[in-house]
Amino acid sequence: MPLLFCLLAAAIAGLAAASFVSVGATTGWIAILLCLCLTLCCRCFPRYSRFSLLFFCLALSLSFNLRYPTLLQFADDVTRIDQLSRRTTAVGVITDVRQLAEGRSRVDMLVDEVWDKGVMLNLARPLWLRLSVEAGANDLLPQDRISFNGRLRQPRLFGTPGEFHWPRYVASQKIEMTSWVKDMDQIELLATGKGGLQRQIVQWRNQIAAFIVTHVPEKRAVLVRALVLGEGRQLSQETRNILASAGISHLFAISGLHLGLLGMFGYRLLLLIYRRSTRLLLWQPPQRVLPLVLLPLLFLYLLLTGDAVSTRRAFVLAGTGAMLLLLRYPVNPLHLLAAVALIFLLCNPLLLWSAGWQLSFSGAAGILLWRPLWQHRHISALPYRVLRYLLQIFLVSCAATLATLPLVLFNFHLLAPAALPANLICVPFVTLVALPIGFIGLLLFPWWPPAAALMFRCCGFFLEQLYLFSLWLTDIPVLAGMYLYWSRSQYLALALLVLPVLLWPRLAGRSWFKMTVGCALLVLLLWQLPVVSRAPVTLTMFSVGQGESLLLQNNNGQNILIDGGGLYGDRFDVGQRLLAPAFGELGVRHFDRIVLTHNHADHWKGLVYVLSHYPVAELVLGEPLANYHPAIVAVTRGRNIPVRVVEQGWSLFGDWRSGDLSLYNGSAAAANANDASLVLALRYGDQTADEQGLLLAGDLEARGVQHLIGAGIRSPITLLKLPHHGSGKSETEQLVRLLRPEVGLVSVGYQNIYRLPARALLDHLDEQNVVVYRTDRDGTVRAQLRADGWHLQKWQNGLFR
Repeated sequence: MPLLFCLLAAAIAGLAAASFVSVGATTGWIAILLCLCLTLCCRCFPRYSRFSLLFFCLALSLSFNLRYPTLLQFADDVTRIDQLSRRTTAVGVITDVRQLAEGRSRVDMLVDEVWDKGVMLNLARPLWLRLSVEAGANDLLPQDRISFNGRLRQPRLFGTPGEFHWPRYVASQKIEMTSWVKDMDQIELLATGKGGLQRQIVQWRNQIAAFIVTHVPEKRAVLVRALVLGEGRQLSQETRNILASAGISHLFAISGLHLGLLGMFGYRLLLLIYRRSTRLLLWQPPQRVLPLVLLPLLFLYLLLTGDAVSTRRAFVLAGTGAMLLLLRYPVNPLHLLAAVALIFLLCNPLLLWSAGWQLSFSGAAGILLWRPLWQHRHISALPYRVLRYLLQIFLVSCAATLATLPLVLFNFHLLAPAALPANLICVPFVTLVALPIGFIGLLLFPWWPPAAALMFRCCGFFLEQLYLFSLWLTDIPVLAGMYLYWSRSQYLALALLVLPVLLWPRLAGRSWFKMTVGCALLVLLLWQLPVVSRAPVTLTMFSVGQGESLLLQNNNGQNILIDGGGLYGDRFDVGQRLLAPAFGELGVRHFDRIVLTHNHADHWKGLVYVLSHYPVAELVLGEPLANYHPAIVAVTRGRNIPVRVVEQGWSLFGDWRSGDLSLYNGSAAAANANDASLVLALRYGDQTADEQGLLLAGDLEARGVQHLIGAGIRSPITLLKLPHHGSGKSETEQLVRLLRPEVGLVSVGYQNIYRLPARALLDHLDEQNVVVYRTDRDGTVRAQLRADGWHLQKWQNGLFR
């Protein structure tokens, strides 16, 4: 294997391992020095020289592993401001402004002053902050100095298996804090910026965007802005879903395709001029000089479209290739790609987890690996140029789709069967029609606005036809996109399955066969890793913010989901963003029963997605279905999910095969929705001394707890899920004194406005020697029942520990 591939693999392995376990600084540096010494020793003795690369790669891997935790460490000032847990005034200079869908904006700024109650806090250095503006930040530009009043937050994880790593994502963009304001009325412009390239480019982008919005119908204008200016975030969620289901989202993200076309058009134009000069032709061949001349144009377009990772990759490749052509130094394209990928990771290791970085490099690698196929002499010998082009497009699309498939599923959980036929039509359509017209409009905009408007309108018309074609294609049942949630081991198994197919054109027969057999064996092993828990009973309390969701499982493969959490905003779907990835990581594919304790949004909202995407044998309610939120009613009836309304008092679930599982319904005597919460109780064991039990008390308040005690609770209860998120008004102390649990669980959001769990209740639990686990500090918590009682683990660094 070439040196560059070994180094790149070592860097990726070190970073990937660091997300689970990181070696200590002292141990790590000693190990690195030892590996480097062994590398030098092996180089000095020819007999062992073949081991020098191994030790050097190990040293590189350890260095990346050591560097990873430092990149996710936030400054002390960030933690101090976050723990204030109240609104402060931030003052700073804007560095970037992006327009989002529905009139929202994203403002990145360098904060140098933070005021709390009229007192300026001492900051060791300025802090990078991302401000989300709900509406009306179109007039802000880089280098403007602004102030606003809001709650400054440190990015943090919910702590749920499989969730998107938000702190790592913003840290890769050098962002340390986030905040939110409703509109421009909450922002004060203190000083206007005084020029600069970045400010000028944002002004140009805003002017072009405003021009497109003015002269192109609204729905088409959004597509044109996405294709030409890289403003894909302007697309509505519905439009993004359609394009993703058709597998053509990449066409609306500025990438190597855009830079390649722009470079090709620029090269053809400059070539006409170059050939008119005999002196230039005698000086240097055009293919050595013109690529270098085009770099400023490509760099300007890179800045104009937002400097995305995929565009940056294409520009660095283009720049490196241009220099190599000038120096007459031939390089294998795959080696060049590996070198650029390694340089990117050396500059910013966190890019490894960026979906844009992953898809950009893997797609390019797949295309280059299949280069012997799409440049095969039999294809070149085809009589018709159109046929050759279509066949090459098909093979290139197959290569890119295969190479990116595991990463698309890992990042977006979406399988798009329509991708191949859609790309076969849409890639030529965009590259030969829509994008050239958009580029012409971009070039004409400063000099001939009416002609530019005509070009943008034509581009919008063609893009709308492309969108309608995608919509029609995804309406075909066999081509409709589907969401798949797997574990990390299964994504890795899929990657190993794809690897032999990608390497087939490059490897000889016996080598390819051996690798295929090895990969197949690893696939079988990895695919079986998510197995049914060996513990007779497992309770998982998911960290879903200020809401609640629990999963009860047994070693017979039964799954019962109790509530689905839910935030009161509409942009973050707890079911899609937190629960579904967690189920995939835990190997949950179906539910024998879903229990909705009561009709509050922080318990039912996440269930809408779960009910619509998972097989559910039964939905258990405390009241008739018609009494619940219309969203729950619609999805339940739409999927014909059987509904069971539990009778009043205690009921037994006879089909539960690990102990006795019963359900209490006190809704008839409830004064409010919280007191109408369903309560689950589990008792496991045959002898009194060995019995263990749990009680999930929903959101019961004081009156509900009194009715529950009056109805009788079968002991023992060794694990108690505290009622109503640990509220001080639920008389939980009575339950604790009666049941004497060993462990208490509480689901609350970090720094929630209700100040739950109540301090007095926590003090009482401490006095009663009850060990409390809370999702705001511990993340997702798993309790497994074993012979000696409950064993509790927290989800930390990608594993239950």
